[in-house]
Parts: sequence; structure tokens; C-alpha cells
Amino acid sequence: MNRLLGTRDLRVELRLAFKMALGGTVAWWLAGALGARRPIFAALVPLVAMTGDPFAAVSVSLARIVGVFAGVGVGIAFVHVNVGLTFQVALVLFAGALGSVVLKVGDRPNLEVPIAGLFLLGFASAQISQLGIQRIWETAIGAAVAILVSSLVWPPDPLRALTRQLGLLRSELITDLTAIADDLATGSGDTAARLDDVRAHSLDAVREVFALDAAQRALRWSPLRRRDAAAVTELAVRINLAARVYRHARALARDVVDARVRDLRLASATRDLADATDRVLTQADAAEPLRRAAATLGGTYEGEAWLVAAQLRQLLDDIGDARRQDEQEGYRSPA
Repeated sequence: MNRLLGTRDLRVELRLAFKMALGGTVAWWLAGALGARRPIFAALVPLVAMTGDPFAAVSVSLARIVGVFAGVGVGIAFVHVNVGLTFQVALVLFAGALGSVVLKVGDRPNLEVPIAGLFLLGFASAQISQLGIQRIWETAIGAAVAILVSSLVWPPDPLRALTRQLGLLRSELITDLTAIADDLATGSGDTAARLDDVRAHSLDAVREVFALDAAQRALRWSPLRRRDAAAVTELAVRINLAARVYRHARALARDVVDARVRDLRLASATRDLADATDRVLTQADAAEPLRRAAATLGGTYEGEAWLVAAQLRQLLDDIGDARRQDEQEGYRSPA
């Protein structure tokens, strides 16, 4: 999610540190007030839940509760197995690891399962059931505190994050398309040198699309951010469009490198499409550059130039469709 947040923001990081400390402290105090002795696991949940993806604190907390239940079950199941402590540990870790994969958090295993099982095994006693119960309600308190702190104290700001994300995508996309246009005009071969960068940017754009669900879930969980729902939806449309255009840019760069085409008309059309892309992504009027590109690409091309022109026509159609959808739905810039 680093890209979702853009470049490092010291103010955001300081706020996150404060929220983690606040959540852990409140969870410790609350669990202690309810009778727990040294409720370290209650304090740990907000620390774990609020690290990494700032949009996932709620889902991480809920997943930890599920993981605790599963881990306690694993621990209780194997604590009375008479096979020696080392083999007991192996069984608990294996069963817990399997459970962590099944109950994974996002794309990562839910390590709470083997940790909870190992904790119970390590502190096994006649009071194993009470220990398991305390572990469960301590974690539930920590998860509840993490959810409340994440939702109410400087909650994640999807609008700000996605606006920054779109700005980064747009800047890279226009830069790459302009470089391709320069190569088509001069035959410099520079596109070959930056082909890996174009591919990496295209994959980054796809990852940003996958990250949209997390941002929109965070919006639903935060009552302080729900007013931004319409603007976030518009930004999601732009980010999806940027990812589609990047697929075209990636294919176009590959065709330019393979065909080694030099054609001033194709260079002009590429620049016009870069301009149109920039305007559509910022919800400005893209009619004129689209008209110029369509006129240029309506000409006759032969050989390798025909392949590049065909790729540009697909890009033209995609951007034109986005512009027409804007006109139908009446989107306004969130700025």
C-alpha cells in the first residue's frame, strides 16, 4: 500500500504512531478494569491491526478474533495428546499453520492461529479452559478498541489517498506516452531503454485497481469520511481508466520497439492521445485532441506502421468511450 499513500508523509506516520499507542493503552486499561491480569494480548491487537495497510485495520481486527478462536481450539485439542512436548509443539504449529493459510488476512497467513495455539500449549495447566477464554475476550477487547480508534481518530482518508494515487499514475502515464511519441518521431530507440519501466508502471496501475476495494471498505467503516463517497467513486473510475490506458501504452511500447517504426503522423497521434488521456483523467474537455488523433489515424498505414496505428486506434476508442461516459453521467472534478 505504499504507493496508495504516495510518498512518505511524516504527519500521517506520526498520527499512526499516536493511534497505535492510544489503542494499545486503552485496550490494556479496559481489559484490566474487567479483571484481566497483565492483558498484553489486548494491547497487542491495536498495534498489529493498525500497521501496514491503513485501510485494513477493521478487517485485520476481525480476522484476529477468528484466528484466536481457531488457535485456542488447536491448543486445547493437542494439549492432552501424550506424545512429548516437542512433538506436541510440532503438531500445534503444523495445525496452526494450516489454519493460518485458510483464515488468511488479505494475501498473508493469519499468524494469530499458530500463536494462540502455541501460547496455550506453553502455559498449559489445569486452568487451560479459563486461560483460553481470557485470551479470547482480551483479543476481542483489543479488536473493538482498534476498530473504534481507526474509525474515529484521524480515520484513513480515501479521497486524499486516491487523489494522490491518480496524480502519480497520470504523471507516469503521460511521461511514458510522450517518450513513445518522441521515439516515433525521431527513431531514437529510447523506448527500448525504458520498456521495463513502462511494464513496471503498467503493473503498478493494476495493483492500484486492486487496492480500490480496501479504500472503499475503509470509507464505509468511517462515519467521518462517508460524505466523500461520490468523489471516491469518481476517482475509482479514473484510476480504472488509467490502468486500461497503461495496458495500451505497454503494448504500444512493445510494438514500437519490435517494429522500429519512425512515422511523424503516428508520433502526432500519440501526443494527441496523451493530451486526451491527461484531460479525461482530470475531467477536462478532451474533444479537440481526440478529434485530431482520429483524423490522423484515419489515414492509410502499411507494414509495421499499420500495427502501431491499430494499437493507437484501440487506445483512441477506449479514451473516447470514457469521455462519452463522462458526458452521460455528468461527472464533476472532485477538486
